[in-house]
Amino acid sequence: MKRLFILVMMCFCLTGCAHKIEMSNIGLVAGLGIDKTSTGYLMTAQVVNPTSIAGNHQNTLPIVTIQAEGSTIFESYRRLSNLTSKVLYLPHLSVIVIDENIAKDGINDVLDAALRNVKIRPNISLVVAKETMAATVLSTLAPNETIPINQLNSLTNMCHVCTGRQVSYNLYDAINMVNARGVELVLNSVEIKSNDPSAGENVDNILEVNSPSQFEVNYLAAFKQDKFVGYLNSHEAEFYNVLMDNAERYVVNAVVDDYNITFEARGTKTDIKPNMDENKVSVKCEVSGYIMENQYPIDLSKPENLTTVETYIAQAMKENLIQVITKTQTEFKSDIIGVGSKIYMKDPKKWHELQGYWSDIYPTLTFDVEVEANIISVGDIQNLQQK
Repeated sequence: MKRLFILVMMCFCLTGCAHKIEMSNIGLVAGLGIDKTSTGYLMTAQVVNPTSIAGNHQNTLPIVTIQAEGSTIFESYRRLSNLTSKVLYLPHLSVIVIDENIAKDGINDVLDAALRNVKIRPNISLVVAKETMAATVLSTLAPNETIPINQLNSLTNMCHVCTGRQVSYNLYDAINMVNARGVELVLNSVEIKSNDPSAGENVDNILEVNSPSQFEVNYLAAFKQDKFVGYLNSHEAEFYNVLMDNAERYVVNAVVDDYNITFEARGTKTDIKPNMDENKVSVKCEVSGYIMENQYPIDLSKPENLTTVETYIAQAMKENLIQVITKTQTEFKSDIIGVGSKIYMKDPKKWHELQGYWSDIYPTLTFDVEVEANIISVGDIQNLQQK
């Protein structure tokens, strides 16, 4: 009996892995694009071509794109399988790109479909395609990356750290902000910088020194609930991050008597305090950084002159912050800077009274903005001698 048991166990161990998939049959999906159509959704997948990346075929592209349309997002994805001999593999997905039409109608369906799919990691990026189709973004070849969609992902991360123009919200962050109390969602956006966006699909786009089509990550897409309401340009995006106390590096340009003083911020602390008894919001910002360029004829070796320049920088920064706040109140009518969330954290009962009317209350708030600037260094030279 013991021998029979051992024999049976050996048979089980010698059976093949019938449910496993060979690596050669897997298609790694690097990016997905979703466009709204008249009948549903058009999905585009950027699939990695491993033979090209390994160098086995010199005349092949590193990626291929496949497209399918369906009445739902999941149906579109399922129909992609009919267009390739590979099993689509989603755990390496890094970016989902959606077009403006989906953003305007509401992104809840996209978030729902993405987060229900256990194969999609929740820490991937969701990006809005500005004035172009998501399919065009997924079909554009990037000159600096073997897998083009990786350049888009790298650009958004780099711009957030180095210039303060982008946000680093993932799928989980997005769904949390859509459902959060008193703060609205903002997403990164991408556009194709080209006279002919379709030129990016040609292999010449990665062979020419000056690529005809390039990704440009310059705007933030603002939402009200889950619907897109407008863009913050690159300059406004920097000061949105300042208001969110999420800015690392950004530039403040002060103009004094037609002379430019360029200041790079290296440390910022922003404190927003709403006072709903007076319908006012206090914004206090402390910033420190370096003088990177100075055209103004002033002796920076004198402490009193540094104080004067700090005043100019603070005033310029205050104007920029007010510009962003005004745009959120008048154009977007959306509390993307999270004033309501400050009320909720401080006084949940008060927020319970206001939340049903918050979209009407927020545009009427009065903001009192104060900025304190501190110059850490003026660089290796203090003054440029004028003849």
